[in-house]
Amino acid sequence: MIKQPDTRRVVKRSLVALLCTLAGSAWAQSTVLITPSVNTRMTFTDNVDTSADGKSDFLVEVSPAINVRRASGRINGNLDASLRNVLYANSDDRNSTFLALRGRGEIEAIEQLLFVDMGASVSRTNQSLFSGRSGDDPLNTSEDNEVRSFNLGPRLEFAFGNSAKGRLGYKSQWLSGGSGTVSNRRTDTFSGALQDGEAFGPLGWSASYDKVDTHYRDSDTEASRQNGRVGLSYTITPQFILRASVGRESNNYNAGRTEEGSTHGVGFDWYPTTRTSVTAFTEKRLFGRGYDVKVSHRGSRSSWRLSYVRDYTSAEELVSESLDDYYYRLIYDSLATQIPNPVQRDAAARLLLAQSGITGSGLQLGFITNAQYVSRNLRGDFTLSGVRNSLTFSVYRTERSRVAQNLIVSATDDFFNNDQIRDSGVIVSLNHKLSAFSTLTASVGRNNVQATTQDNKRTTLNLGVSRKLGPKSTGGLIYRHQKSDGSTSFTENALTATLGVRF
Repeated sequence: MIKQPDTRRVVKRSLVALLCTLAGSAWAQSTVLITPSVNTRMTFTDNVDTSADGKSDFLVEVSPAINVRRASGRINGNLDASLRNVLYANSDDRNSTFLALRGRGEIEAIEQLLFVDMGASVSRTNQSLFSGRSGDDPLNTSEDNEVRSFNLGPRLEFAFGNSAKGRLGYKSQWLSGGSGTVSNRRTDTFSGALQDGEAFGPLGWSASYDKVDTHYRDSDTEASRQNGRVGLSYTITPQFILRASVGRESNNYNAGRTEEGSTHGVGFDWYPTTRTSVTAFTEKRLFGRGYDVKVSHRGSRSSWRLSYVRDYTSAEELVSESLDDYYYRLIYDSLATQIPNPVQRDAAARLLLAQSGITGSGLQLGFITNAQYVSRNLRGDFTLSGVRNSLTFSVYRTERSRVAQNLIVSATDDFFNNDQIRDSGVIVSLNHKLSAFSTLTASVGRNNVQATTQDNKRTTLNLGVSRKLGPKSTGGLIYRHQKSDGSTSFTENALTATLGVRF
């Protein structure tokens, strides 16, 4: 059995390292932005335990926080960290103080050659699609739902010949949870790629290799997969490129037995305008047919995205992509024409995200599981940003099929009794600027989860108003209604008053 480091210590050390890395040059560089703040929240809910006959309760939260951003130079990244202190009026056993953070950083150790990537995440997110609160509900404060992740690794980026370039990287990621649902584990990822799109005029070549090894701390179980490809590309026009590849992949997901087989695929890249891109690739894989299709378009005040992906997935990939990160990029792109300055656009996008009503809408990227699985994900998103209004519309359908049955270690894992889980949903969010100081937000979300032995339908409605009280303070009032039917059924109404102060 491989000895693992204590993940709590690793994450705490990573927070300190990332904070020092980003803030250490603040005295000499004006590109570093450090924003301390205190956020307070008072909530009344008529169903604090999200049960059929739930009880009402008041809770108060006071959270000092710090935000660090650096977007240029040889050290860049971002960090959001807060110490959440939550007190319940009638449920002392629910009182909690915990760290919530999310950060990524990059150090250019040797100019244009050697980079060091690091990241850390601590969050309390419901680990099930069938019961309890939605994954993005701010009242998820139970220690059993805490998930901690840290990653660190070097990366080489280099060029050779007239137009060839290469990449060689290694990343180690530690993942652990606050309950038995998530096994403590370390995932080592080795990756390398070489390509030259202009090696023989319009004809180019590529080669890549990826190896992912997951070591489970509480058992001798290891899950491994590897994939190697070589490919050719042909540039018909600068805007249209054809691609094809052949390769070999293997994994030991079938009860530890190694399965391997050949792969082959075709696709294209199309860039009809500087604001529009279409990329598509389909490939014969061990699990069947794989797909990677992405369409994006950026208008003068809008951003569109459509994607369809079928591939192997695990909790490590899910933790690396948060709901806030996803919608931040969508809103940021939609503001490109209105706000060309990237620093000002970043601030505007984060403000719109905070006011959007997406948090608590019931929408989530997935759930944490010990299983390795194949995910088939279809998703469409649209954001329109105007002078007084910002509209976001999202629709998705995801199908997850378990491929590693011997990795299930907890009866609370959604894959314990289900081989396949289907999840579909839609959310509409509107942000309306009432005045120079006040903003109205409204959102409605609906999702449906189905599996062999469980099902759940959830509807969520949010309505809120926020007002700028001073140069650095903001207050708000939010009403949320959610109804869940299926394996667990409940209805909740919650009213929250917020006050935030930046320093």
